Amino acid sequence: MATPTLTTPPGPPTAAPRPEGLGEPLPAGPRPPVHELVAGFARTAPARTAVSSGASSIAYGDLDAWAGRIAASLTEAGVRRGSRVGVLIEPSVAMVAAVLGALRCGAAYVPVDVSHPDLRVTDILTDARVDAVLVTGASRGRLTGLDVPLVDAGATAREPAGGPATGKASGREPESPGVPVADEDAAYLIYTSGSTGEPKGVVVEHGQLAASTLARRTVYPGQPVFLLVSPLAFDSSVAGLWGTLTAGGHLVVASRDEVRDPERLVELVERHQVTQTLCVPSLYSVLLDAARSLGGDRLRSLETVIVAGEPLPPELVERHFEVRTAPAALVNEYGPTEATVWASYRRFDAPGPVSIGRAVPGARLYLLDDELRPVPRGAEGELFIGGAGVSRGYHGRPEATARAFLDDPFADAPGARMYRTGDRAGWNPDGTLAFRGRRDHQVKIRGHRVEPAMIEAQLSALPGVREAVVVPDATSTTLTGFVLSPSGSAPAPETLREQLADRLPAVMVPARIVLLDVFPRTVNGKADRAALRARAEGETAPAPAPAPADAPTPRGDLTAQVTAAWSEVLKTPHVPLDANFFDVGGHSLAMFQLREALERHTGKRPPVIALFKHTTVADQVTMLREGGGSTAGADSTDPAARRAAARRARALRARRQDPAQEAAK
Repeated sequence: MATPTLTTPPGPPTAAPRPEGLGEPLPAGPRPPVHELVAGFARTAPARTAVSSGASSIAYGDLDAWAGRIAASLTEAGVRRGSRVGVLIEPSVAMVAAVLGALRCGAAYVPVDVSHPDLRVTDILTDARVDAVLVTGASRGRLTGLDVPLVDAGATAREPAGGPATGKASGREPESPGVPVADEDAAYLIYTSGSTGEPKGVVVEHGQLAASTLARRTVYPGQPVFLLVSPLAFDSSVAGLWGTLTAGGHLVVASRDEVRDPERLVELVERHQVTQTLCVPSLYSVLLDAARSLGGDRLRSLETVIVAGEPLPPELVERHFEVRTAPAALVNEYGPTEATVWASYRRFDAPGPVSIGRAVPGARLYLLDDELRPVPRGAEGELFIGGAGVSRGYHGRPEATARAFLDDPFADAPGARMYRTGDRAGWNPDGTLAFRGRRDHQVKIRGHRVEPAMIEAQLSALPGVREAVVVPDATSTTLTGFVLSPSGSAPAPETLREQLADRLPAVMVPARIVLLDVFPRTVNGKADRAALRARAEGETAPAPAPAPADAPTPRGDLTAQVTAAWSEVLKTPHVPLDANFFDVGGHSLAMFQLREALERHTGKRPPVIALFKHTTVADQVTMLREGGGSTAGADSTDPAARRAAARRARALRARRQDPAQEAAK
């Protein structure tokens, strides 16, 4: 993609006063591409463990050889320097080898989350115009409608001298780093929510990735043992993946099942003696809960816990230092995908006021007014990011790029640019930044950046919908959609949710859809979002009081006990027995709360992964009666299994809509 021509909007002249917010200069010297640095460890420390996932571990030497075989297969499929390669692989050692192999061809990798609907996967890979897709046997069947070569990364895993699962170097000579790349070549595309209803891909070049990763190694020196919990399609994966492997560290990749069960994550930390991890604050909170439940200082190996993607609650800072017996820093990071993962950070070595801190090395942070002039200390402004991490822009969207990426009038280097975040912030007296929210309607839902306008566009395109407004709840964990429908043709809310679920990731599907005859309006005729948000909050009934932690195990009707647990977590007094947890407002983090509530109400503590498999009250009652439930198949990526699960879900929804069924409840 050619870099769009950027226009300078009306603003300060070049000689404007230099605003505060400059990060430390990056260390001097060349900045090799990240995959070349990883290949360097294959030469100097081939037997050192590079990646572990599940029962498999691989050394740097074998990882390098595997990546070379993947690169050779991609080259045979027609991939060249400047190509784009999709990656649709579950979290695993193979996933890491795949992205390394793509970079060695001179291509950019385009990660897609295996949990996303097939239509969303196809839309992203089509928009990126990928030349090939890296898959495994489990994901190959997802792409039947995409006319590009599919390269099975798993099929290239084996070699005569050892294998990737041994953790021992094969003794073979490392391959060449591959096709030479320049700083301005694309390294990866990560797709974010777009306001028009279509996802938009952020193009990050090798120079920006190298600078961001060097800044990370500067702030977090040493060779970490890093627990990766973010999907590859989530930009925080870039921090763990490249920040670890370019330092010669050990990357521990959690599986989807492990991420769903915080107790298993705690066990991973203990087993591998993990020293560093990065996650959203809400996940770290349940990780602390799980560690407490298991007993002992199970997280004692952690030296640094990084949180990002959501506002950091002050009480979580206090809790971090209350429960940890060994010294461990807590770091609050901030940064959009467009600035290559991060732009500021605040390190806590003791409890203190929450902020998003100061600029990372190589970054420049500006608080500007509507005329793009620096605001005085104490005033609020829009946050702009300049520096080495500012990405190329949006793939195939020159107009969107020109709106968000502007000439940087404060930089000394010619051609420097800054990114307009849309976030509001203010300078604290100590020179750190206080986050004050958004200028627009964009929200973060469980750590994912979501444009309500995108969901509204998808909703409005469905049959029977005239207008739609989507608002978040007060805790930014779920969405509510309000819909106007032409007279006499109102679709069922469950039907609309099901149609959205075929197009959007689960985090973007509203937990509830409410049909209205008319929207409240502002004086200028627009839908009154504040009034709709208040209505969404008001329609949620207060949750029943939780049972005291030391209360005796309740006896009686197990169905009533499970229903009470659901009511407590979902904050509603009415829970249909055959309703899918995710169809009535539940989400992945709420599933952790459900297990705690089930233990209080039933005296039983089922595995979290079993709850992800048994997602109705009726199923969970049966599971508990039979002894806790099997986890087999709970995370299947097999297309036939997923289609069967979808059929069961549709049947449950159909029964729930039947008047006779409703009358019997």
